[in-house]
Amino acid sequence: MLGPDDDLRPDDDLRPDDDLRPDDEVSADLARALVRVASAARDAVRNDRPACADADQAVLRMEGGDEVFGVDERADTALLEGFAELIGPRWPGLLVMEGHDEPLAVGTGEGPWRYLVDPLDGTRPYLAAKRSAWILIGAGRHAETLEDLELGVAVEAPIERVDRGLVAWATTVGEPHVLDEDLSGGGRRSRRVTLRPRRGAIVDRSFVTVARFAPGAKAVIGAWEDRLLAGLEVYEDPWLCTGGLLMGLAAGSDAAVLDPRPLLAPGTMAAHPYDLAALVIARAAGVVVESLPPGPLAVPLDPHADVAWAGYANAEIATMMRGRLSSVQSPSQAGARSSR
Repeated sequence: MLGPDDDLRPDDDLRPDDDLRPDDEVSADLARALVRVASAARDAVRNDRPACADADQAVLRMEGGDEVFGVDERADTALLEGFAELIGPRWPGLLVMEGHDEPLAVGTGEGPWRYLVDPLDGTRPYLAAKRSAWILIGAGRHAETLEDLELGVAVEAPIERVDRGLVAWATTVGEPHVLDEDLSGGGRRSRRVTLRPRRGAIVDRSFVTVARFAPGAKAVIGAWEDRLLAGLEVYEDPWLCTGGLLMGLAAGSDAAVLDPRPLLAPGTMAAHPYDLAALVIARAAGVVVESLPPGPLAVPLDPHADVAWAGYANAEIATMMRGRLSSVQSPSQAGARSSR
């Protein structure tokens, strides 16, 4: 579960870690800078939301793996400005970003860093004032796949009537750094919180969600889900926000999330690498994040690549669910049959 700790100012959790090695300090310094970039983008989206409500709903283009709404474009612009000002001069490299078909230069574009960004994950429920969206950033030196990411940043953009939002970052060394930040402007202090995933192997009466956001193929995915979860009393939370689902696993709200869409319903809506850009945070909290079928997430940092993935709150749940996966028809086999 998500546990509050001492109150503190937003920047207090951006301090250096005493136990980091020199190479790890580089990742931590970059992560703290990326938090500032993402937080500025969140503020730009929230502060201008009333004036831009109609324009935010418009689909401006289809590029970089998804539809780009007006609100996505505003987040995109703020992020690129932040990358140019804060990131490029010290940590140059290339940026793979939702809404762009080709990588973008960060600074000179010749440095070792590879950035993966979703400017606003969960746009559709956010526009409907249902739930928060998330600004997601991952980075790694010479990173080619999701497994190569060294750090993750996730900044919550809550809907208008909510005045607190999580700000999280982590590297592959140590635990996540998370703040519940006051966004009201009323002078209240932000709180450090601890991500505590669900413990134990029992998933009965917990949330286990299978992503079925695939028009025309929900029955295929649902049949596979019924076989996988047979005999369990579990609930689902079909949230159109991969980053939010990962944070739910890390915070103890969810026991498991599985997204088999590329295997069972190829060619429909699917997650892309940028949707999992902040996976390092969930892993640092103890969540198991892997490919589906089980294996490393050796997915290239390509905005058009589809990702079949699974997340489990802990290793015990992962072991139990892998056993169930092996006892039902594999997603790849089911997908092949359904496409015949």
